[in-house]
Amino acid sequence: MSTKTIGPDLEYYIGKLQPQYESVDQAKIGHMLDQYGIPFFYKQATLVQDNGHRTIWRPDFTLPTYNNAVIEYSSNGDDSTETNSKTDLARHNNIAALFLNRSDLVGTDWQQRLYDRLEEMYHQPFVQRHSRSPQGRY
Repeated sequence: MSTKTIGPDLEYYIGKLQPQYESVDQAKIGHMLDQYGIPFFYKQATLVQDNGHRTIWRPDFTLPTYNNAVIEYSSNGDDSTETNSKTDLARHNNIAALFLNRSDLVGTDWQQRLYDRLEEMYHQPFVQRHSRSPQGRY
């Protein structure tokens, strides 16, 4: 009986399991979710209604264990037209959403702060899930 051993290519194959993130900051968010044991889909196609038409939205992260809440990252900041459009899209389709930008990923405790925001969003009644946070997000 022969046994096969895993060779030095293991790191290569593990790396193949990781999504191909669009930015370094999205990779940081993905790794944070992994560290906290939060399953997610990256850029999962989601059918939504947009101005009366069905369309596909691919949010950055979809969290199935958080009632399919989504996380969207924007390097443009909170006031971008794209972020406002996605906020409206999430609200009109009853999707709990958390909108992040670079300022949310700074400091030594950013991961814990993000986790706390996810937990807070998860435990809120749905009506409140789209209200703005004190920093002007979610």
